[in-house]
Amino acid sequence: MSAFKRTRRLVNKWFPDRQILVRSNDSVYQLRLGKYAQLGLASFGAAAITWMVGVSGYSWYLDQRLATREQQLFRSELSYNQLITRVTESQRRFGEITTQMEGTHRNLLSMAEKNMQLQARVQDYTSKLESSEKEKTRISALRTSMDNQMSALQGQIDGITNRNLALRDELETVETVMSRLMRERDQALQRSKKLQVELSDTRQRIADLHTVQQQAMQRVAETADSTILELESVLEMTGLQPEEFILPPMKPDEPGVGGPFVAFEPEHPQDEEFVNTAVALNDRMDHLANLNERITKALIGEPAGAYYLSSPFGKRKDPINGKWAFHSGVDLAGPVKTKIFATAPGKVVHAGWSGKYGKMVELDHGNGVRTRFGHLYKVLVKKGDEVGYRDIVALMGSTGRSTGSHVHYEVLVNDKPVNPIKFIEAGRYVFKNEQDETNGDN
Repeated sequence: MSAFKRTRRLVNKWFPDRQILVRSNDSVYQLRLGKYAQLGLASFGAAAITWMVGVSGYSWYLDQRLATREQQLFRSELSYNQLITRVTESQRRFGEITTQMEGTHRNLLSMAEKNMQLQARVQDYTSKLESSEKEKTRISALRTSMDNQMSALQGQIDGITNRNLALRDELETVETVMSRLMRERDQALQRSKKLQVELSDTRQRIADLHTVQQQAMQRVAETADSTILELESVLEMTGLQPEEFILPPMKPDEPGVGGPFVAFEPEHPQDEEFVNTAVALNDRMDHLANLNERITKALIGEPAGAYYLSSPFGKRKDPINGKWAFHSGVDLAGPVKTKIFATAPGKVVHAGWSGKYGKMVELDHGNGVRTRFGHLYKVLVKKGDEVGYRDIVALMGSTGRSTGSHVHYEVLVNDKPVNPIKFIEAGRYVFKNEQDETNGDN
């Protein structure tokens, strides 16, 4: 089977053509809601949900980029601190070299002073040699010793000179390293400023996106609130409180989960506001879904396509003996064999003859709600059958305690009869609004 045929079969299954009967005075109009109109409404809802998921995904992507930018900024600051440490260490070494050169200079001055003292002693010795021949030999020895000391002193001076040259080369190397470090520091500062600008732009875009999300969620919340009020007003039209019609939430099987509790602390105030708005919207949508599900199961359908009200609910004169009596339902008259429809999904709990009701069908719709269809010409279901909304369950007739062709339609809530007309009028209100929305979309 081709994909087109399978798609068409699914559309026909999930979106069957629906017909809405509208009665005005003595005229009955039939309105048709096609499967493509229903498919369009479902597609619009899916698109709205997809858009919201896409916006949330893009927000998460921007948050990830912001975290990456902050990590780059942190690494730049760390590199800058390392550069400052290296510059400080170079300055310390430069100070040590300067201190060593000052010490060497002091040593040279001290040695020069010693040299002058030695020369003075040489002159003194020379004068003494002129006066004494004995002193000549000693002075010659002293001169030799002095020459040896001078040679050693010259060697020391040469070593100090070589160390000075080495220190000068090392100082030039340090100056080169410091110049390179200063350039790297300037580049790091420029990168840091650029990252700050990009970080500010990213935060602004995130704030704008939060604003758009808040506005979209506010519009959805307003629409949900108006829909909830409308659905609750429909349920109140039936004479019952909306709380009695709210279904308990469905709880699917939960997987095994656990872990320590860590309170959520948003990084920015707008994050907390967004989370609160999302939680409130989720509660509204759950409540709306509950009401929608209840509406689909409420008895807001009409039991026949063409009829008129021949006897109301409540106190009336009995049509056979003329005495006052309580009528537990309404009589809807029409031609024999008029189709009788289930007004909500349910289960058949009785199908057959039932005393004064004649041939009768009773449906159980759950939550203590039941419907009865009496005086039937023919029953088309059997006990235990599951029926859906607008399924044909019987044909109109005049069996049992009856004076003519009609269906006795009865609604019981917790075994107490209630006026079925309220449910029928509520259904007409719902279908009229749906028709108005369909015409507005067209």
